[in-house]
Parts: sequence; structure tokens; C-alpha cells
Amino acid sequence: MNVPRVVIFNDTHGWHSEQLTTALRQRGIETILCDLAECHIDLDSPTGLTIPGLDDELPAAVIVRGIAPGYLEQITLRMDVLHTLAELGVPVFNPASAIEHTVDKARTSLRLHLAGLTTPRTWACENIDSARRIVTRQLDNGISLVMKPLFGCQGKGIALIDTMQAFEQQNPVGDAFYLQEYVQPEQTGTWQDWRLLVIDGEISAAMSRSSSHWITNYAQGANCFATPVSDEMRQLALNATAAVNADYAGVDLIRTVDGQFSVLEVNSVPAWKGLYQATGKDVAGDIANAIVKRIEEVASSHHAV
Repeated sequence: MNVPRVVIFNDTHGWHSEQLTTALRQRGIETILCDLAECHIDLDSPTGLTIPGLDDELPAAVIVRGIAPGYLEQITLRMDVLHTLAELGVPVFNPASAIEHTVDKARTSLRLHLAGLTTPRTWACENIDSARRIVTRQLDNGISLVMKPLFGCQGKGIALIDTMQAFEQQNPVGDAFYLQEYVQPEQTGTWQDWRLLVIDGEISAAMSRSSSHWITNYAQGANCFATPVSDEMRQLALNATAAVNADYAGVDLIRTVDGQFSVLEVNSVPAWKGLYQATGKDVAGDIANAIVKRIEEVASSHHAV
């Protein structure tokens, strides 16, 4: 019997790939570490695709852990590979549609809003005069804003806009203005939010992040610790994950001064090192179980034909 082979896509493989490789090996699955940028379309191949390490075969499943930055054309080709794999019946975790819904923050905000989920008020445009009017209007109403790169993660490149001078000093990436209402902390001088990791409709792990700075990302030095999950938090995280069509996702929640939770962001290629250190939860094991389930479902469907 052939050993199932799962491809892990990332442009830089490290701790997360090692965790997944170990978890999958324990379940009798071989892994191939690959970069989507190294794959290519080849119509001489029976599948139309060439994936390093697989010859003309298809993997049993795919885990997308990261996609390198690139030009629009390069990203499009990488999405073509993921779309095609799914069309060929290969479980893709997460599918290209989920990545497309979360790769830019404006798209995520729209998906959350149209799903009726609570999320901070947000504006996005590419005209500086329009952005300036938005900022002026909100500042006049006593509302500060946070400017974020449309494509970005780990709290990098974000800025607090509490004056027009602060806005004018910004140089937005790609001339795209993504502006989100700044959520005031419940307690002055302490900022806190929550990261919930959803896998297959269940909360795998959850942590709270606190900092003396308004940026509370683990990568920016926030303190992380395990936290209980209320029914409100759980349902909001599950609904947010479903709204972006993700199999697994890191959902960031924040609590407003009135005590209500709101979805800040949804990440379809979430890291979980901070979660692991805070909770000790075997997240890689949960992902591996989800992959095994998909491989078995594909096998069962083939036997049924």
C-alpha cells in the first residue's frame, strides 16, 4: 500500500512545518515541503501541473502554510495551482477561496460585514483626497483610526491616526488606504485582544494577548496566556471562519468598552507558536487529524464509485 503524501506549501519552512511533519508522520503520512512559487503549469503533464517531488502524481492533500509576496501575476499563478488541485479532487487546506477572502484586509472586512458579524467600522479607498475626508470626518467626531497595509500581518506597518498630522505622515503601501476605527481599551494603559484558532468548526486553542502598547501581536512582544472561551467568543470565531470559507483560521477578537466582542481580523494561514507556548495545545495534531479525515473521505468516495 502506498503511503499518502501531503504537500506543505510555504516559502520559508521552519518550526510550523516541522510540527506538521511530525504530526503527520505519526499518522502514517509522508510530507513534502514545497514553495508554491516552484510549482508550474505544464499541459504536457496529465494533471496540467508540476509539483516538485511528485513527478506527475497528485498529493493526497495540501496544507497551505504561507505564500511568498510577489507581483499580481505571480500570486495569480500560485492561486491557479491551488484552484486546480481542488478541481482535481485534492483536499486543499485552506482552499484558494479562503486565501483570496483574507489576503487583503478590505475583502475580509466586507465578508464579515455582509455576514452580519460585528467588526470595527472600516473604510478603504485609493484616493488620498477621499481618505483625507474620511479621516477628517472621524477625527471631528472624536474617533481615532488605525491605518493598516492592505496586505500585512504580525502588526507590521500599522499606525494610529489620532491627528491629521499623523495621517499626513503616512506613506501607504501601494497607495491603498485601509482605515479601521480604533477600539479604545477597556482599561486605560492596558491593551488586550484574543486569538482563537478554529479547525473544522471547532476551537482548537485560544489565548489572550496583552500589552502596554496598543499593538498586541505576539510577534510584537505581547504577553500571551491561555484563556477560557465564552459562547459569544466561540460563535463569533466560528461564524467569522465560515464567512471567509476557511477550513482553519486564526480569528482575532477585541472587546469594546461596552463589553461586546468584535472581529478584528481573520487569518487563513495562521501561525500558532504563540498559542502553543501559551496553552501547550497540539495544534499540529488537530490539523493532521483534519487532513487524515479528508484523505479518508476521498478514498471512501473513490471506493463508492
